[in-house]
Amino acid sequence: MDLLSINAINEMHMIEYRKATLSEEEIAQLIQLSVDWVNEGITGGLRSNTKDDLHLPMYLALDNNKIVGYIFGHFYNRETKLWDIEIGTKCFDVEELYIAKDYRSQGIGKKLFELLEEEVKKETEYITLGTSTHDYKKIFHFYIEEVGMSFHSALFLKKI
Repeated sequence: MDLLSINAINEMHMIEYRKATLSEEEIAQLIQLSVDWVNEGITGGLRSNTKDDLHLPMYLALDNNKIVGYIFGHFYNRETKLWDIEIGTKCFDVEELYIAKDYRSQGIGKKLFELLEEEVKKETEYITLGTSTHDYKKIFHFYIEEVGMSFHSALFLKKI
């Protein structure tokens, strides 16, 4: 499988998947997508990205050269034991996975996750992520049922 550029026909769109280069054009589109994400109000505590927040490895989903989804993260060494993950184990943390509203539920997020997983598995055995969302049912469905992650813990809040 060529990880640099993969085309797939989704339900309504011809989507191209490729690695990001973080060109000025990509950065401008990614920052705007993060502003859109914040404005949706679906994720607690989210702020829009700046250029400094964006880094590689990152994969993009594009529709006619317009970025409609992205995923990126970073490698780290585990500082505390977590389940079967020992201290010092190199892991990969997914920092952001976002799909533009009109492109959701078409398998784009799953494809982006798979591309990133294929790349990072060469350097680590574990992918981790934390999320804060107002729609936990969709998040659980996606991360557990669609991409095969395990559930570890939850923090529940009630403002009184």
